Amino acid sequence: MGRVQGVRRRDEARPPREWEVEVADFLLPVNPQSTVPLYEQIITGLEDAILAGQYDDGPLPSTRRLAEALGVSRNTVLTAYDRLMEQGLIVTVPRRGLYVSSDAVVRMRAARRTARSPMQPIDWEARLPEPPPTPVHRDPAWSRAPFPFVVGQPDPSMFPIGAWERAQREALRQDGLSRVIGDAGQADDPELVRQLCEHVLPARGISAHPDQVMITLGSTHALHLLASVLVRPGSVVLVEDPGYPDARTIMQMAGADVVPGAVDEDGLVVEDLPADLHGAQLVYVTPSHQYPTGATMSASRREELLRRAGAADAVVIEDDYDPEMTFRGMPAVAVRALDDEDRVVYLGSFSKLLAPGLRLGYVVASPALVDAMRARSRYVLRHPPGPMQRALAQMIASRDLARHVRRVRAHYLGLYEEMVRAVERHVRWGPQPVPRGGLARWITGPPGLDAGELARELRRQGVLLDPGAPYWAARPAPRHHLRLGYQVMPLDRIDEGVRRVVKAVEDQVRPRLVPPPTRKLDVPLRGRSS
Repeated sequence: MGRVQGVRRRDEARPPREWEVEVADFLLPVNPQSTVPLYEQIITGLEDAILAGQYDDGPLPSTRRLAEALGVSRNTVLTAYDRLMEQGLIVTVPRRGLYVSSDAVVRMRAARRTARSPMQPIDWEARLPEPPPTPVHRDPAWSRAPFPFVVGQPDPSMFPIGAWERAQREALRQDGLSRVIGDAGQADDPELVRQLCEHVLPARGISAHPDQVMITLGSTHALHLLASVLVRPGSVVLVEDPGYPDARTIMQMAGADVVPGAVDEDGLVVEDLPADLHGAQLVYVTPSHQYPTGATMSASRREELLRRAGAADAVVIEDDYDPEMTFRGMPAVAVRALDDEDRVVYLGSFSKLLAPGLRLGYVVASPALVDAMRARSRYVLRHPPGPMQRALAQMIASRDLARHVRRVRAHYLGLYEEMVRAVERHVRWGPQPVPRGGLARWITGPPGLDAGELARELRRQGVLLDPGAPYWAARPAPRHHLRLGYQVMPLDRIDEGVRRVVKAVEDQVRPRLVPPPTRKLDVPLRGRSS
């Protein structure tokens, strides 16, 4: 235990001299055997000394003198003093030494009084809204599973690293650097908007002017903005059922009343809806590959949806998240392309095509709606990162994105065909509709199946899948559906993975069902038109 050295004038009668250090009667406890570092012990002791007024009228001991008195290294004392200076408790006075700052004692004494007084913590639960529903579970360890039938995760081997690196370098060229890295306010990168209008949207049959396009951080961001400007408490939103849970939740969080609409092999069953669409102001659909069943909305239903939306004066939100992943026939024309009344809001995304981690998408809508979304977004994130926008624009302009699309389509076509064959080969309780594309299969199990229990059991075997219940808006939700994603599944494991899933289903549901007669596979061969 060392003794802190105080200060006073030794002889008031002699001419002024520098302050001299003498031993004071304040003890600074330092225990070398403690698990608390020495510098922290010194800090605590000095704080106590400051509170006791030991240094109200003079400087603290020099680092050398204090180190000698405590029997520690000078570096240890320096560390303690540095921390006290960082906290603003002591300050350096040139040519005089270290002094207690003017407000240090006030702050420390207030802190000590608070520590001694009983505290009543804020009741945060009473202040916060009800949490949203739990989203579809995503296992963080999916990449280590031998049979990862997961949805929404990228295959790292398919990411175009070289093309993306080239695009990023080009995006940071000096001649346009100030625009790319600057604060653009509400504006998007004009080059990316131009590339979308000239090269991406025409492939979907959509003609758009730049003032009709807004860059987003993906479909979820776009849906949040749309809900913030179009939904009021009590607004009615019609959604597909089963459908995209996040879209449903975003609308509900904005105060909407969500009304489910039935889905079949041709998408939303528009003809069964009432003429007023249940009074909906918004209709949310995923026509290319219905989420989660993968069904493609027929052309007649697209036209009927527009007719009914016009009669009911409803806005249609078309979430076209992966039209490139169509493997039977050509991609269906976008609903926005059929719209003559500017009532369809088109959402596009690069999450499935490139990677969800890039968080880049876009909206095509009326200029008035785009302006309102920009104004609202400015107070949330202003605009997506400029370098990311310009890099994507460079990929489109260089045709690297088009080459990437051809590559990934060929790869996913092989997975799609193998998935079709495996389901046809192993599922024996009833026919399963074959979607025209997408990166997942929706399986309807036999009555009595609990897909949640099934998923928990299969997880122990290294097989990951999605139970279907979270996708339903209706309550109680059916429990005999499941979803098998194959975007990251190795080709040679799909058949065995499906076999394990089917066996687990049949083990859970008794008695075993007699298989129907063998059916001919209806899978187009590569290169053959459909």
